[in-house]
Amino acid sequence: MSDSVTGSSVRRNVIRQSNQRCVVLHGSNEIMVENNVAYDTHGHCYILEDGAEMENTFKDNLGAKTRNQKHSIGATDKKAATFWVTNTKNHL
Repeated sequence: MSDSVTGSSVRRNVIRQSNQRCVVLHGSNEIMVENNVAYDTHGHCYILEDGAEMENTFKDNLGAKTRNQKHSIGATDKKAATFWVTNTKNHL
């Protein structure tokens, strides 16, 4: 919920065995998400939360073994996606 954060980044992280998603951008714009690896996680992994997020860049990220959320926090968590994109005004 940071609005415009030009120059901010989430880079070169390993996220493994997360029980609650991976990288969630919610109400934030112009973030670079790059060169991250997520493995054996539950819930949507790389996610644009509600569709208001714009001009974010997802580059060279890997997600493997994305599992459905055990205890749903949203209507879509029982059908988890590695990349959950709710607005096409982003760069993938």
